[in-house]
Amino acid sequence: MDELRVRKAPLPWWAAGLLLGLVQVLAVALSGPLGVSTQFVILDSMAIHQAAPEYAQNHALIGTERYQKLGYGFWLDVGLVVGALAAAVAVRRWRVQRSTVWWKANRNGSTAGRFFAGFVGGIFILLGARMAHGCTSGNFASGWAQLSLSAVPFTVTLFGFGMLTAWLVYPKTPDIES
Repeated sequence: MDELRVRKAPLPWWAAGLLLGLVQVLAVALSGPLGVSTQFVILDSMAIHQAAPEYAQNHALIGTERYQKLGYGFWLDVGLVVGALAAAVAVRRWRVQRSTVWWKANRNGSTAGRFFAGFVGGIFILLGARMAHGCTSGNFASGWAQLSLSAVPFTVTLFGFGMLTAWLVYPKTPDIES
């Protein structure tokens, strides 16, 4: 059962949240609203332009100039991955793993099931973002940093359904290090 323990966070939740919020406000002040999912559409668009240029040029969405070149959002995506890796290495907690203690405690540790659930969840969140012609991370994080009124009901709904989903998917809580 020792392997099913959640490690203690390097910062208290309130300090990490405050630090993240300040970085977000600074990023929005320097670059404007931030988003992540649009870059996936741009990368797809660039690939389609190479494979089927005539189709891509006549397409209502990807035929526009906005969807034909990478912008700061691409580097934001790269920075998210590199920054997460750097933070994990800095606190000496980085290691390759195929599952989480939460998944092991609730789903018997099936690696294939974990990858499948993550893949399907990723498709749903990107599909929802594209159907809404927006980005969930942009509406949540950038919306609050800009004091956007639409961010309030969106955030309440996002966290409400997030907690419901977590309760349904992870009903058992693993031990937490003290």
